[in-house]
Amino acid sequence: MDKKTYYINVGTGEVLEDKDALNFEFEISATEEEIDKLQELFEETDNSSQGSYATSWLPWKVYYSNEANQEYDYYLTEVYRTLHKLGSEQTKRHIESMNILQNGV
Repeated sequence: MDKKTYYINVGTGEVLEDKDALNFEFEISATEEEIDKLQELFEETDNSSQGSYATSWLPWKVYYSNEANQEYDYYLTEVYRTLHKLGSEQTKRHIESMNILQNGV
């Protein structure tokens, strides 16, 4: 399958083909199948976020004892892991600088 360039906005969960369409954070190169998987991760992140925001003000220990928060963090980390895998060199460096991918990439 051929790879195309896509522009990603993690905050909104958008995957765009036109880099002028909006502010994007990351540039990746992916097949349609890889984009489908990324969009599924965005959906899972969105679904799990609904249960996590209610306790986002709680102290760190309590935050992680909440299963919804753990699920949200898992999917968000998987989004960044996928973006790192598919990303341009600049995307990879940026994600690495964020220190969000534990135990390697």
